[in-house]
Amino acid sequence: MLDGMRILAWGSRSAVELSASLLGHAGAQVHVADPDSTQSFSGYDVVIVSSDAASFAAWAEISSLKASGTLIVCDICATGPQSARFAGRWTDGQIQAITGLMDTTGFESGEPVSIGIPFTEISAALYAAAAIAAASRVLRAQGFAQNIDVSLFACASSALTTFLPKAFTRSSVERVGNRHPACAPWNAYRTLDGWVLICTSTEDQWRKLKIAINQPALDDIRFATLNERVRNVDSLDPFIEAWSSELTTDQCCALCEKIGVAAGPIVPISLLHEEPNFKLRHPVAAAEILAGEIGKHTYAAVTPFRTFPLMNDSEFHSNAPETPRRLTAKSAGYVAGLEARQGPNPAGALTGVRVIEIGQYTTAPLVGKHLAALGAEVIKVEPLEGEVARNWSPGQDGLSYFFALNNTDKKSISLDLKQASHLRYLEALLATSDVLVENLRPGALAKLGLDRSSLKEINPALIYCSISGFGIESAYPTRPAFDTVIQAMSGLMDLTRDGNGAPVKAGASAADILGGQAALFAIVAELVGQSEGSGRFVEISMQDVAAWSCLFAAGNPASKSMTIACSDGYVSAEATNSVEIEVVHSQAPGAHCEAMTRDLLIAKLESLGIAAVPVVRMDELMDDADFLADILSVGRDNEGAFWPLIKMPYRLSRTPAKVRTVPSRLEPVMVQFTEKHESTNEIPITNTHES
Repeated sequence: MLDGMRILAWGSRSAVELSASLLGHAGAQVHVADPDSTQSFSGYDVVIVSSDAASFAAWAEISSLKASGTLIVCDICATGPQSARFAGRWTDGQIQAITGLMDTTGFESGEPVSIGIPFTEISAALYAAAAIAAASRVLRAQGFAQNIDVSLFACASSALTTFLPKAFTRSSVERVGNRHPACAPWNAYRTLDGWVLICTSTEDQWRKLKIAINQPALDDIRFATLNERVRNVDSLDPFIEAWSSELTTDQCCALCEKIGVAAGPIVPISLLHEEPNFKLRHPVAAAEILAGEIGKHTYAAVTPFRTFPLMNDSEFHSNAPETPRRLTAKSAGYVAGLEARQGPNPAGALTGVRVIEIGQYTTAPLVGKHLAALGAEVIKVEPLEGEVARNWSPGQDGLSYFFALNNTDKKSISLDLKQASHLRYLEALLATSDVLVENLRPGALAKLGLDRSSLKEINPALIYCSISGFGIESAYPTRPAFDTVIQAMSGLMDLTRDGNGAPVKAGASAADILGGQAALFAIVAELVGQSEGSGRFVEISMQDVAAWSCLFAAGNPASKSMTIACSDGYVSAEATNSVEIEVVHSQAPGAHCEAMTRDLLIAKLESLGIAAVPVVRMDELMDDADFLADILSVGRDNEGAFWPLIKMPYRLSRTPAKVRTVPSRLEPVMVQFTEKHESTNEIPITNTHES
């Protein structure tokens, strides 16, 4: 992947160490230096720094290095260099608070909760690694280095795509705890020996669960439809918990897996080594956890992505042709066509790369969105009726803001892959593509005849990335998984608890997002190291990535903060005990924090040397100067209408990643597949239906 790349990690932020670790997993040679030491940059290709947390001398050295243009310099800071907040040494917890990320986590009737892992640092590390790989590709191909800026503030904002649509319309965003705002039943329920997450998303899943529970009360008209169940969820959940509380967690999970309903236990981080899928996939890390406490570097024993030849090594080498070939081998002009092909962003780091995306909602679409912003041509394959998320509310002109945010700069086609002609059309596209990324259930493509062996025959040079909840090699080969279940089964919910100690999921789809980010990095790294004709398989288990993040958090605990209610919202304070808060009360006799405004309480805390920031609500984020100037962007659809978009959280100085357009509506077009579509540039890329 990145063999031969030499990395110097020279910064105090967690994201610096984590990004270096990721690059090391991809084959780079990494040296982690003391951030306070003097460094020589000779012999390195990349230097990763955190200038906002550096000494003045180190900051001056970083500035000089950036100006030299001799190395790839990746600077990971809390906010963008143009931000009014740039001078502050903001922590992950403070960034979660001031971006609205914290406001989305917690129970409806409770206080906002900080995510129990340094989410913005981890997210910044993953995006930084992907941006470094992209810059390395440019360096190898075109011979010039460039600077990269990565912002924790922007990473947090990028994770808010579920909530930004309502914020765009100035609607209030409510915390939902472990529920789902549009599905029910979907919650954490008590069992005989713990907790279980049960998540239903279709009427068929509800019908099967209702039959399994066998409780006549569930036939009530209040639960007859999805909308009714969501509206009456407070009445529904007690019936589900009355059933689950009579079973063990394992019994609940086994029954749900049998009927195709996503479910999983809330796994304590200290017992992660006993979780069957984690133990199967990461025996070294499991043994290390079993042998003692989770250490500072235990996380490094977990690989957040896996890569293999498109087939096994022996078959790959024995069958590899002397010259690259595709399914459309009769097209002798393929290589020339690849070199001449221009993506939507000609200046991008991935110009000339074609990507096929088959997925929905968050993970695969996130990957495709970033590959497109980096310059690749991304073709999104949707079902005939289009992805369900197209129709979610709110939106405009019949398209949801959520879908628009997650699918910028892509070409959309609609195919019914159960129809032979549509499947052949997809195969022809794959023969002319560089990357396939999908987040279907494991084995779904294989059932259509597109297993790894077939994909290798179609295109020996293809990079195929599969994203799933538990991976291809799994203790749960048939278990469906949602983000909520993965948060539960990776330790993330155990680490994220409210003031009463109750486990709660991150409001943002943390497992989905982190899984997509890991896939993005692995794909770009494969594009850097790929030799012509050497197809690769990238396997992403969302549980792997989330567990990697949780083990880092457990082994490298951050300072705790307190959430304090005020008259106009909440404040997040780095006050570690109630005694310090009582000191604040004594400064205003007869008054309590609840009677103060956030600004007043923050001023009083800071006068006592206690750092504090407001917990910004999502609707307030729309008025934040940094968000408006450095994060929010605007794009257009094919009809010329304007759409709010979010800029990339990483900025490459010479090959910038850009968001520009919103996907068009799907229009019915006849698939006319014939043998004449053999060459790269003759395959029609249009919205497709077959009558």
